Amino acid sequence: MTETFRDEYRALHADAVWVDRSARDARLDVRGPDAAEWLQGLLTQEVKALKAGEGAYAAYLTPQGRMVADVRVLRRDDGFLLEAVAAARDTLLSRLDQFVIMEDVTIADASETLGVVTVMGPKSASLVSAITGVEGARLEALPEHAHLALEGPATFVAASREFGVPGFDLFAPVAQLADWRKAVASRAMAAGEQLLEVARIEAGRPRFGIDMHEDTIPLEAGIEPRAISFDKGCYVGQEVVIRILHRGQGRVARRLIWLERPAPEGSVVWPAGTPVTLGEKTVGAVSSACWSPAREGLLGMAMVHRDATEAGTVVSIDGHEAVVRRLP
Repeated sequence: MTETFRDEYRALHADAVWVDRSARDARLDVRGPDAAEWLQGLLTQEVKALKAGEGAYAAYLTPQGRMVADVRVLRRDDGFLLEAVAAARDTLLSRLDQFVIMEDVTIADASETLGVVTVMGPKSASLVSAITGVEGARLEALPEHAHLALEGPATFVAASREFGVPGFDLFAPVAQLADWRKAVASRAMAAGEQLLEVARIEAGRPRFGIDMHEDTIPLEAGIEPRAISFDKGCYVGQEVVIRILHRGQGRVARRLIWLERPAPEGSVVWPAGTPVTLGEKTVGAVSSACWSPAREGLLGMAMVHRDATEAGTVVSIDGHEAVVRRLP
């Protein structure tokens, strides 16, 4: 572990760090009189009831219940902003466009014009307050995904918990974002990719394209408490989800879990794809892993067969024992 990472990790948990996520994730602008009703029929989460300034985490599924992507839905005064990993942008645009038939809906890729800087850590609210002028207490009171409009078009701040600590996403057109980036950089340490990965894994937040893919059912990834509304009407893939829940009592053939093994700092981290075995049987593979300062050992995520999902189960990775933990 480098000294730079140690400083970043300390700042994440005691102060604040920042990262420009503009290229890391994609942003789609969805507008039109029918946008709310249209998204309601596509996404797994309650969207129609969202008021301006509210948001939700959702999944977009195929009719077979497999994930197209997971998305963050932010309800704006003039429409919706959808956030997803950058790698899913083209697929999302293509599939969403196919479903616009008679509806008065427009979909635009805002990834290149609207950027986002994320500030996170226990002192992130005071830092964002100093930059935006929004009262710190007002920022701290925002639930995850809730957001406040700021001065200027398409400029707002949204609450985030993606990295396990209080955080805020500053959205703005790229010119405005450049000024914010300078202001944030003068007050806080920049977060490197290693820190983002460690913080995400420690928070138990799977990332699409790494821990869950286009063959994943949301229940396998364990995101249903955050991503699925069980009270809303129909959406694409709902039949499969409901069948698993009601006929199968929520049982799936595999599930994403944490794997933990005490190990000294500097230990070799499990590479993605490393097999996980239970006895003589391969039951899955590591999808992401890190050396975790919080756990003082190796911590990873893996999609494993249901025989190996019980918390406390001892499995083997590269000839060493590791213990299964349930994701939060």
